[in-house]
Amino acid sequence: MPSSLGFPYKVAIGLALIIGMDTFVQLIWKVAALSLPETPSLDAIGAVINQPLFLVVAGLMICQLFIWLSVLGEADLSFAQPFFSISRITVCLASAYILAERITPQQMAGIALVCAGAWCISRTARNTIPGADERP
Repeated sequence: MPSSLGFPYKVAIGLALIIGMDTFVQLIWKVAALSLPETPSLDAIGAVINQPLFLVVAGLMICQLFIWLSVLGEADLSFAQPFFSISRITVCLASAYILAERITPQQMAGIALVCAGAWCISRTARNTIPGADERP
């Protein structure tokens, strides 16, 4: 069954992958950044080069790019971007759980607003027309 007639499985799987990968990348980025010196210096450049987690982050960001481009090939940006913003929620929650960071009331309010926005966007129709970008 084509995704235009039913549930957009490719878009849903792609968005789930991109949200999960973004959460993972942000957490690794934070852990890697904790190893850097407090003040900017030339030593920080050496620390970045010698920290393998930064290379992992760079590789994962390239993978994210290709997944995001495949999602945008199936759905409009105005539809996909609000769902991608859910990764801000997953990063916040994962940081609280894994890195023992504290979630403030302002962050909880922000999480609620992001959820409400994503829910409202999910209620709208997708405007993507399959094959519309193909030329005769």
